[in-house]
Amino acid sequence: MIGPLYPLRARRHSLGVTTKSTTTGTNSPTAAPASASSWGKPVAVLALGSFAMGTDSFVLAGILPQIAGGLHVSTGEAGQTITAFALTYGLAAPFLAVLTSRLPRKPLLAVALALFVLANLASAAAPDLPLLLVARVVAGLGAALYTPNASAAAAALAGPAARGRALSVILGGLTVGTVFGVPVGTAIGQHVSWEASLVFVAAVGALALLGVLVVLPGLPIPPAIPLAQRFAVLANRRVVTMVVFMLLASGASIMVYTYTATVLAEIAGIHGTALAAALLAWGFGGIFGSFGSGFLTDRLGAARTLTCAVALLIVTLALLTVCTSLVPVIIVMALNGAAGWAVATPNNHRLTELVPTLPSVVISFNSSGIYLGQALGAALGGILVDHDISARALCLTGVGIAVVAGVVHALIPRQVPEPRN
Repeated sequence: MIGPLYPLRARRHSLGVTTKSTTTGTNSPTAAPASASSWGKPVAVLALGSFAMGTDSFVLAGILPQIAGGLHVSTGEAGQTITAFALTYGLAAPFLAVLTSRLPRKPLLAVALALFVLANLASAAAPDLPLLLVARVVAGLGAALYTPNASAAAAALAGPAARGRALSVILGGLTVGTVFGVPVGTAIGQHVSWEASLVFVAAVGALALLGVLVVLPGLPIPPAIPLAQRFAVLANRRVVTMVVFMLLASGASIMVYTYTATVLAEIAGIHGTALAAALLAWGFGGIFGSFGSGFLTDRLGAARTLTCAVALLIVTLALLTVCTSLVPVIIVMALNGAAGWAVATPNNHRLTELVPTLPSVVISFNSSGIYLGQALGAALGGILVDHDISARALCLTGVGIAVVAGVVHALIPRQVPEPRN
């Protein structure tokens, strides 16, 4: 479900970064990709950066009450910090990819991480909500600039023979950031301060920045795809419908997740360490969903896998309304995380089958759909919370949106792939 997430199966087709270029990241003649024995260390450094991005994407959900109390705003208003980050990423990523397509990769990754680190430090120092929102916008720009380029860099470093393994490491960094980084950041926010949570994220980003500067070699500049060519795929109604489906499914999931602290406190009386445990369960479920959905897509097909994922999302959001103790909450949160993370891979799979000539472009739109869905879901949830909607009603609203996503999915006809040139 994480936006920058270009799942492994689709990425194998989409990130064909060439190694034959006249320009490299160090403006020297092109070097061959690193050997299989040498790409692991720089890719691990890139994964550390994606760990920071994954943590930053979701950690605020666990500390919204602390942010609201510290800035003297409502929980719904504090939730718009998540909207600002996700909306910026969703809107900016396609344009940043074009604007920076001819820049050397290593300096670009370093600038993206530096921007991300400074934005998180600024977020921690923000004295009021407007400045915090500005800082979250800048953090979103840093993430939108870093994550796709980190994936492309990993592909270039490993070469075709090991590209899949390298990309799985980058995806693993994002997932581990959600599984471990978010509970750690949440615990820091609840036991120290919400500002300390963001300093923690900045510190991880700073370590990744240091690693990029010291370890990452120069990289070839990948071929650019013009903006007009990118947006031309939106003339295909099936592409648009699939991205809308992704937006709705992501919005339904993140609307409830954003206000997890409020939902679980009201329905099950869960706070503190128990809340961190629930978020940890959601993250572990996300690991199973993100990787398991690829397996199911291979066995069942993308459409059936998506049907299962949306059905599970609907059921788990409904079950949250009746879970009043920790054990069932842990189980349902794990299943909900699996459902939310299981949607992106099969949707990318069917998009790349539909437009095999421009796989990276349709995947980028799917990623934007994920983040725009997160932004709209967090925004709608904040409005509802500020209008004193109950936690159960919030979950049921998420159920309704997920049902609409399921209907959109059911109405998408069997696709006929475009012929390859």
